[in-house]
Amino acid sequence: MPEQHQCVETGRTFDNEEAARSSEARFREIQAECDAGRVPELRPGDVIYIGTELYLGHGRDDFRGGLAEVREVRQDISKGQPTPFVRVVQQMDTIHNWKLLASEQKELRHRHEKSWAHPDPDDRPEFNDW
Repeated sequence: MPEQHQCVETGRTFDNEEAARSSEARFREIQAECDAGRVPELRPGDVIYIGTELYLGHGRDDFRGGLAEVREVRQDISKGQPTPFVRVVQQMDTIHNWKLLASEQKELRHRHEKSWAHPDPDDRPEFNDW
């Protein structure tokens, strides 16, 4: 079995030490830029935080926030301005406004620490009547 190396920031595993340390450095770079009030450019494979989404009328779509791997980055329009949007591996059916998420990274990092985002459906009928 090949040796595995872990990114201490995200818990992801890599086949070599260099990739794990590179992941750590990139994660810290993104978070530092966000902490400074900037919106860093993302690329597929980057890891960011996304928030929790809970629904009263369609609980089957409930989603717990946390760390998430960027799958796609694209420009779109928000409030008449070009804005970066991201899609993450853990929630492929949703596009997130990266400008808004960047401003929330510190709070989300504090809330979720090293937990990864994941679906958390609530299938009880009383929460799925929409």
